Amino acid sequence: MKKKATVVYSVERSFVKSDISILEALDLKVYKIHSSPEKNLFKFLLNRIREKLKSILYLSRSKVLISWFNDYHSFIPILFSKLFFKKSIIIVGGYDAIVDNKNNHGLFFKGGLRSTIAKLNYKMVNEVWIVHKSLENGCDFARQKFNVISGVRRFTSKKNIVIKEINTGYDTRFWNYDQSEEKTGVLTAAFFSDKRVINIKGLNIFNQLATFLPNVNFTIVGESGIRISEFINLEPNIKVMGVQTRSEMKELYQKHKFYFQGSRLEGLPNSLCEAMLCGCIPIGSRVFGIPDAIGTTGFLFDTEKDIEHIVEFINSDLGATDLKKARNRIVRKYDISKRTEKIRQNIF
Repeated sequence: MKKKATVVYSVERSFVKSDISILEALDLKVYKIHSSPEKNLFKFLLNRIREKLKSILYLSRSKVLISWFNDYHSFIPILFSKLFFKKSIIIVGGYDAIVDNKNNHGLFFKGGLRSTIAKLNYKMVNEVWIVHKSLENGCDFARQKFNVISGVRRFTSKKNIVIKEINTGYDTRFWNYDQSEEKTGVLTAAFFSDKRVINIKGLNIFNQLATFLPNVNFTIVGESGIRISEFINLEPNIKVMGVQTRSEMKELYQKHKFYFQGSRLEGLPNSLCEAMLCGCIPIGSRVFGIPDAIGTTGFLFDTEKDIEHIVEFINSDLGATDLKKARNRIVRKYDISKRTEKIRQNIF
């Protein structure tokens, strides 16, 4: 009989689907508890009731509970994992180990019930898996430059908390590119759902770059529920697109020469790693996992004061060898096989 795992999550992002596929490849039957974020009180309570019923049903049969992110959706399943003496894991991706006061962002920003429950989750859980080592004790650069408080250990009093770095992994066969095709332009992507995300992802710097480079095409992907142009006076050489499918993103990565990750806070950015696998030369801020992803294959900047240096980099003579360097770094460091093996070791 197959061993079983329960995965709980609030939003079914690509990395959640990827981990479910990994668990299934490890011959585990996966039970899913999906609780979408809800502001409506009735729907919020209905989510908690569903979590209770599914936790009783699934965790009594499961070997392990894995929660993608720490939040309301984690609490009841983790509580029942303790009652059933099952191993529990929280995967921390970024917002659940960050406070950004300027942008009112982060799980622990407001305090109150949500923050209290998140701290309880960290106390109860057996292990915390972080996607990048900077999420354990925090990113000094982000604190010094942007006053961003970060690191799981800053938000829990549990001194013996078990924290393991298990980087996200990428399908290096799917994310690829045709080396004979010419690549042009600069791309950035995220789920741009409000002004806060626009600020966090550094779109103002992206827009400034377009001002300095009027003959270069710039593309923003991921406009969702808002119009970015209502918050930023976008340059005419910037194209804005909505949320794209996985295959559509692959095509966009393949067409663009540069990928811009100007965030003030991150974990290990999925879009950046996917873009590099598709031969994009990376340009990124010096926070959290971004420098580890980029290494010496692109350009790392500190703040918007570095605009002129970024412009010089984009205008420099970069060719096919530079595209390969970016791809090869992600293949070497973050191929999905590495995450699969670490998950196997830590579950079995």
